[in-house]
Amino acid sequence: MSKEDNVRVVVRCRPLLPDLEQNEESVVKILNDDQTIQIASRQFTFDRIFSPSSSEDEVYSKSAKHIVDCVLQGYNGTIFAYGQTGTGKTHTASSIMDRSFEHIFDHISKSISNTKFLVRASFYEIYNEEIKDLLASGGNRKSSHRSVELKENLDGKIVLKNLSNFVVNNVDDLKRLKMVGEKHRVFGSTKMNLRSSRSHTIFTITIETEIGADNPETSIVRVGKFHLIDLAGSERQAKTGTSGSRLKEAAKINLSLTSLSTTKNIKNKPIINEDSKDALLRRFEEQVKELRAQLEQENDELAAISQSSSSISGTKIVPNELIEKLKALEDKICVGGENLIEKAEMQEKLIADSERELLERREKEDQLRKELEQRQADILKIEDSYASLQEEVIALNRKIKKASILLREARGELEDMNVEHEKLRGELLDSIRVSEKEIKLTNALIQHYIPDLYVKLIEENTNFNPMTGEWELRCIAYTGNNMKDDYLQSDDDDDDNDGEDVDRIALNLFNSDSIYLSYANIGAN
Repeated sequence: MSKEDNVRVVVRCRPLLPDLEQNEESVVKILNDDQTIQIASRQFTFDRIFSPSSSEDEVYSKSAKHIVDCVLQGYNGTIFAYGQTGTGKTHTASSIMDRSFEHIFDHISKSISNTKFLVRASFYEIYNEEIKDLLASGGNRKSSHRSVELKENLDGKIVLKNLSNFVVNNVDDLKRLKMVGEKHRVFGSTKMNLRSSRSHTIFTITIETEIGADNPETSIVRVGKFHLIDLAGSERQAKTGTSGSRLKEAAKINLSLTSLSTTKNIKNKPIINEDSKDALLRRFEEQVKELRAQLEQENDELAAISQSSSSISGTKIVPNELIEKLKALEDKICVGGENLIEKAEMQEKLIADSERELLERREKEDQLRKELEQRQADILKIEDSYASLQEEVIALNRKIKKASILLREARGELEDMNVEHEKLRGELLDSIRVSEKEIKLTNALIQHYIPDLYVKLIEENTNFNPMTGEWELRCIAYTGNNMKDDYLQSDDDDDDNDGEDVDRIALNLFNSDSIYLSYANIGAN
């Protein structure tokens, strides 16, 4: 994996506020390598650092563009906007969203003809540990249909149940969804930020690419997801001055950011595609094994203590042997012999050594006795712990049975979701193919049978009505059939006798299939 595919951290420094720019100077210095930032005497290194003068295009091209390119190739990509409250995260995230929208549909417009795309979008927020759909119908935030359930399927993937997913056809559709979601998002005012985001938002774009759509049997479908995450800023109550509901929101925000950091540390462990229920059972098994290992270790230590107690009894024999040796020496002195003084000094030395050794033995004996008493107390605790472990194993077995039931239910839900998804996807692809055939047929008819002058005239005098989904012709009220009805109903009572022949002639003309009226700038011909 190349460096471009790893997690990259970039820093964008926002300029000072206008009221501080004249009286204060920035404490942040960016070194010449654009990767090192200096605050006071400390330096920090990142993958990229953008100065306050960096443009939005520069930030996008050097930090987000390659991620969108990978998503278009069928990979998943995520961009986090993280930082303290009031540092401009929402501003930067919004700019990256708009440019990624244009990037995606610019790529689609330049793709080859036998490649088809299906683009869907969703927008939701996490507010006070609850997930809310920002694109759900209705504007009432407390409405139950705005809530989204977070679940995990059998493959270990996170599923958001009841989340709205909209098919988009152009950049304007994506911007419209973004505007609707931001309108429903929760904002609040603090001392550090007049318009502070009080929730985390996730804007997800799913891109399905069908390569070789002309031949469905050999076509290849690639799916990539692009997540744009705008995290609420971390804050301190002493600086923001929040209280009441704002203080509760701040506590939830800081808690969720801490949980995100913990999740990153957990995910860095080399465990791939592990189901959460399997992970829970694995942790329970590890705890049981650890407790059993502790119990076995205590048994080994108890055996060692037993051996030590036997050695204590052995130490009692050693002083007796030393006393017998002293008596033997005294007997030799009484018998008489050469160098008695030297022998006496040697005996005194041996006695002193024996007394010192005896004292050490007694101290060691007392220490071993205390350890033996402590081990016996520990054995009693281990026996109590072993009884509680058996109860814990019974509780774990109950949890396993409940988890098995939930697993079967989740498999059933997954099968239903797969069937529904495949059905919806097939209907969408069929609709796209029919629309493309109709467009090609219409273009062929226009190119071969309608002159360019008339095509231009039709375009100038027609409008598309999005409410009805039809094209409407201007001045249609003045066409032949409409004028015929108005003519037949006008002035019948004023001139019944004199206009009878004229009315009859006009009626015959209007009912004739071979007579047409045309209109020009000077009137009817």
